[in-house]
Amino acid sequence: MTHSDYIIVGGGIMGAMLALELAESSSGSVLLLEKSFPGAGSTGKSGAILRQHYSHEVTIGMARESLQWYSEFEQRYGTDIAFHRPGMAFICTESDRSNLERNVKLQQSMGVGTKILDASQLRDLEPGGSFADDECAAFESEAGNVHPVKTVHAVLDAARRAGAEARLGCRVTDFLRDGDRIHGVKLEDGSTLQASMVIVAAGPWAGQLLEEAGVSLPLTALRPEQSFFDPPAKAKESRLIYGDLTHGLYWKPELAGWTRVGFLDMNLDAVVENPDHYDEGVSEEFIHACRGRLSKRLPHYAHAASWGGMGALYTVTPDSHPLIGPVPGLEGMWIVSGFSGHGFKLSPSVARGVSSMIGQGSAGHFDSDFFAPDRFSRGTPIEASYGYGILG
Repeated sequence: MTHSDYIIVGGGIMGAMLALELAESSSGSVLLLEKSFPGAGSTGKSGAILRQHYSHEVTIGMARESLQWYSEFEQRYGTDIAFHRPGMAFICTESDRSNLERNVKLQQSMGVGTKILDASQLRDLEPGGSFADDECAAFESEAGNVHPVKTVHAVLDAARRAGAEARLGCRVTDFLRDGDRIHGVKLEDGSTLQASMVIVAAGPWAGQLLEEAGVSLPLTALRPEQSFFDPPAKAKESRLIYGDLTHGLYWKPELAGWTRVGFLDMNLDAVVENPDHYDEGVSEEFIHACRGRLSKRLPHYAHAASWGGMGALYTVTPDSHPLIGPVPGLEGMWIVSGFSGHGFKLSPSVARGVSSMIGQGSAGHFDSDFFAPDRFSRGTPIEASYGYGILG
């Protein structure tokens, strides 16, 4: 029977990052198992936005480490992941200004080049936009994005070169257990694989897998909708990434030239019971609603053509922050899931931190207590500054 030091369940960006970090740190033999293909779940539908605008020292530091890591990827590994820095602005009114200023001050103290813009400066930044006099924004010039599919494949290829093994088309259905100790996995074909440590990084499938081990953690798969629009010709547009707290909207330029648009508020009723089979389309009503909100900020989108949209996949927790650490009550199993839309932004730093705790290396800004899976039962959820958990 095959034995590995680490089995990683899930081949999205988090699983790939963990495989790369564990392999490079020489922590032991690494086997990644993916039920279909890399990025088949949340990763492939992600906007892959990279920004440092967070509310806590831990997440700001981790986002900063991760952004630096992505910026150096092509030079280090020789593969283009379409890293791009258009910059990002968080827009709000006076009601959120104190939160915005507090977060910006904290970010600046940690070396992030964020600055506050008033309405006049916003109009200079986005000449075709419509901004009320009482609005302001936090502008982060370093923010950017990568191509999600290119990136997960490039990271997994780098992990393989570092010595990790990845098996695609291998669905984990259960775990090998001896009392309270997990010592491997069972595959759909009935075969088994032994491991000293099993790391569940299966995104929307993580909750179902943990139930097979008799564990219930607050992980919920949701279906956030996104739409795509063609920027009107001759429109005066800076093509930045935006988070608009006033209208509850975010949008970003896509590499193909489109504009991706989604809502900041999570529809907690859009639960995905079976991530293998769910509605990936969106309604005309949703596209119309996105166009309506976006055109309030950028009027030239009032009649913009739409390329349709898609229902993506998020795995969320009650405080919109991930569960990272040993699974309560079980030895030999870790959970790394529930990123609530923050996976790409934090994954390099998460992988570094997890590797340092179960293998070797420095933890960086990663804080195991901050993300502990049992924080809800202990009554210590993570507090967010804004009304939208997706903002962190």
